[in-house]
Order: sequence, then C-alpha cells, then structure tokens
Amino acid sequence: MNKNQQKISQKVLLSVMGLVVVFGITSKAFASPITPQNLEYLVNKERMYNGLKPLVVDSQLDSAATSKSKDMVTRNYFEHYAFGLTPWDFILSSGYNYLYAGENLAMNFDTSEGTVQAWMNSPAHRANILNPDYEDMGIGVVKGAYTVNGSEEQTVMVTNMFGRKKPAILEVLTSLIDQISEVLHFGK
Repeated sequence: MNKNQQKISQKVLLSVMGLVVVFGITSKAFASPITPQNLEYLVNKERMYNGLKPLVVDSQLDSAATSKSKDMVTRNYFEHYAFGLTPWDFILSSGYNYLYAGENLAMNFDTSEGTVQAWMNSPAHRANILNPDYEDMGIGVVKGAYTVNGSEEQTVMVTNMFGRKKPAILEVLTSLIDQISEVLHFGK
C-alpha cells in the first residue's frame, strides 16, 4: 500500500470510528414517543430481564386500558378508583373475564422509557410489571387536556392493564354458582 492509500485508509477508518462514537452515544440517549407498542416492548423487556415470560397483548385489555385513559381525560381525574368505578369494571366491561388483574397509570411523561422507568422505580407498579401470575396486557394511550389547579394543560394519559384469564372450567362453575344463588334468592 502506498502513502496515499494509507492516508485515505486512515481517514476512512477515523470517519467510521467517529460515526460509531457519535451513533453509539446517541443510541444510549434514544427516547421513544409514548405509544402502546413502545410501552409493550419496554414492559416485556423488563419482564424478560427479570427471568419472566413476556406478556401477550390482549385486544380486550387494550380496549379496557384505552377506555380507562379516555375516561380519565374526559372526567379530569387520575385515580385507580373514581366516580364509583374500579379498574376491574373497565376490564370486565371489555369482556375480559379475569382470574388475576392489575393496573398501572401514568401521565405527564414525554417518553415511553421515562414512563416505564417511573413504574419500575415504584414498588407497587414494579410488582404489577413483574407479577408472574399475569399472562396478558393491554395499554391505552390518550392525549388530551387535563386541568390542574384551574390551569388546563395537554397531557398523555397512560393505562397499562394486566391480567390472566379465568380458566373455562372456573367460568362454568361461576355461572353455575350464580344460577344456584339466583334460584335460592327467589325461593326466599
């Protein structure tokens, strides 16, 4: 290799190394927008990192989570229990008949990473994400106006529902028990 070829090779090598450094640094600082897909990926990443199976996205839990987020924006609240409703009401109204269920909420975050990191830093939210009893999840992300101290602000409301469906045999037994209870109630 002559001196010109060596200089060109050195410049190319330095350029490539510079790109690796620049993209290597920026990739660590990457922040994704808040979307159900990004949150699902990050929640499952935390589960797998902790030796758990990833959760399956369930359309009924997605519907429940989206309904909860919309309700919180529409009625201007940020609570698990409000207006006589529980997380379980949203889950059951979506048609998801659960054996186990849980809910994480978040608002005012700018990134999916920030949202999931906040959940992982909270013992109760972390317990939901890492609960081995859960098999399914759904996420609802709704943007809208939220009033705090008389000032209206735009926010992103996030609801993450978790669950495990009730086995079919338990559904049959529950239905049978309900029917027997109804008969006994009318007989009094």
